Amino acid sequence: MKKIFYLLSILILSSCAKEEKEYAEITINLDNTDFIEVSNPLEDIYIWDIKNDTIYPNEKNEFLFKKEIESPEYIIIKIGEKRLKSVLIPNAKIELAYIDSSFVFKGKNKAGMNLLNEFKRPYFDVNESSKYQSDTTSFQITQKIKIQKDEELNKLQNLIDSTKIEKRFAKVLEDEINYFYALKTQQIILGKQYQKIPIKKDLLELFNKTLENYPLDNEYKTSVWLDYADNVLLQKPLYELQADSSITRDSIQKWYKNDKWIPFQFDLINKYQNPKIAEKVSANYIMNASKQKHFEKSLISTFNNFKDIYPNSLYSNYLKPEIQIIEDYYRKISGEMPNGVEFIDGKNISSMEKLLDKLQGDNYYVDVWATWCGPCKKEFQHNEDLNVLLKSKGYKKLYISLDKAEIEDKWKQDIIYYDLNGLHMLASQEFFKHFAENYTLQKGYVSIPQYLIIDENGNIVTHNAPRPSNLTELEKILTE
Repeated sequence: MKKIFYLLSILILSSCAKEEKEYAEITINLDNTDFIEVSNPLEDIYIWDIKNDTIYPNEKNEFLFKKEIESPEYIIIKIGEKRLKSVLIPNAKIELAYIDSSFVFKGKNKAGMNLLNEFKRPYFDVNESSKYQSDTTSFQITQKIKIQKDEELNKLQNLIDSTKIEKRFAKVLEDEINYFYALKTQQIILGKQYQKIPIKKDLLELFNKTLENYPLDNEYKTSVWLDYADNVLLQKPLYELQADSSITRDSIQKWYKNDKWIPFQFDLINKYQNPKIAEKVSANYIMNASKQKHFEKSLISTFNNFKDIYPNSLYSNYLKPEIQIIEDYYRKISGEMPNGVEFIDGKNISSMEKLLDKLQGDNYYVDVWATWCGPCKKEFQHNEDLNVLLKSKGYKKLYISLDKAEIEDKWKQDIIYYDLNGLHMLASQEFFKHFAENYTLQKGYVSIPQYLIIDENGNIVTHNAPRPSNLTELEKILTE
């Protein structure tokens, strides 16, 4: 009998132990702040801002955030305009204070938190890619990456040697370093396809070796995990299809024009053998595509496909509002053009000077945009306040679209959807080239959105005016 009771006791205790939950905590002491935000992972990955918790102060004026987690999670603490990178560790506490006009981490891993925020993580754009243009062998790439990576690993090792951080936090920082430079290696290799197809064999072998050394199923999903996974599940398979001529640039353009490119890429992602990873990358793909505000109708069917494949996915509830926006878009554009919209026929306007001749007699605030430009359309949310300011200062609005002529219908649909009252011109290719050479912020390279101010005599006051989201600075210029 005693033996049975003993066994039952062990079973009960084991059951209780399994039910014990592990929590991570953040405590922030901060005055004169209404709230903070913690952007944190959903199902261990950080997609856009879909998991964004708003925290308000308690009676002690402390901001407390507590989350049940099973493994470390990368987060971003948002305090006003400040963004602080951090990592949640099971059963560990993060402390943050504002001392002498700066945010200071406190506690056992404070040195590690500071190091995490010191890491420079430039976006792999044209300028960053150009740094590796002359590196044509795997040896050259690995050597250059090693120099950068070792500098960070040495800083981490110094913290470990001086016992300034715990072992489990040191492992997280090591993963952050390793996976960032693994991603960079992949980006350099895939970028070579724009110089020459096919990519050299030794570089593709380096890509595969990098994945072997830093697998996708790592317990801690680093800050760059989604970009890393996207390269594996989508970008490299796309390259391989182009390399063996299964798809061409012409076929891609055709699919894009017929709104079949998104479903094609979604299907490619979901050919990956691990459904848990494919689910995460698919959700991220749909979110990113939706956020661009191109309003592809295929995103609606792609989302429905996602729900069929992953009926229990937690991501669906976060993706649904973005898809609802697309559905609302198609309902709205079936209506009439807003009052106050006028058009200039841009077909025969080949230069800015010819356009300026037509604008004499009125002051204009010029918005250079395109339907494919997400940041351009994000600025439209400030149009209501912008219209009030421009009217008070005696200015009219001119929108110059850099879209191609074949998507004129899409251009007009966006005008309806965003209620873009004002004067509109769809730029000709001649105008586009002339503008790029003479009026862009970087000669020969168009970067939009861009804003100009034109006076009543047809003179350009500035070709780098403040955005609608910066009305305070814009008002100063319009008042001068």
